[in-house]
Amino acid sequence: MSSYVLIDTATLDEQAYSEFAVKIREAVIAAGGSFLVRGGDVEVIEGDWSPQRIVILAFDSAEGAGAFVRSDSYTGLKQLREQAVKSNVVVVSGYDG
Repeated sequence: MSSYVLIDTATLDEQAYSEFAVKIREAVIAAGGSFLVRGGDVEVIEGDWSPQRIVILAFDSAEGAGAFVRSDSYTGLKQLREQAVKSNVVVVSGYDG
């Protein structure tokens, strides 16, 4: 079953973010993932959640998504990521009907 990594992020440092964006793209692709959403306009319809920038990554399985967020490729970017952005990250399994 497909699985997704959902990220709500706010940019802290534009220069660091530019570097991070290139490296995270490479890490996602190397892990077999793809970007479904990478920024774009956000319209809050209900509730008090005020996301700044939404990113959604797709993986073929929960194991693939979990392996990505625990991978050296992702965790190795922690220092740069924390300099570049403030994020909330969750992994969620897709619906298989």
